[in-house]
Amino acid sequence: MRWLYHVTFRVRADISPYTADSLYKEGFIHASYLADVSESARLYFPAGADLVVLQIDPTKLDVPVDVANTPRGAMPHINGPIPRVAIAKTRELSDLADAPDSF
Repeated sequence: MRWLYHVTFRVRADISPYTADSLYKEGFIHASYLADVSESARLYFPAGADLVVLQIDPTKLDVPVDVANTPRGAMPHINGPIPRVAIAKTRELSDLADAPDSF
């Protein structure tokens, strides 16, 4: 099983349960696998933004996760709010070198 990662602004990271604007606009929360996290941050957030990365345990989600085939490859979509218990760790974007891809 693979960890899911979600990039967000630091000020939003403590919302419980965690939601994102995309949940209301698109019906899901965008997530990435580890190898795609930095690129997702670069593409979708302004340079210099104060970001963190939520490391999410998919076995603790109480909503479905769909994996969409996108031009960038497989991207997980979390179809509802993320309960606090599913957020294993909040990481710095610059501190992903020791982050696990799977468990």
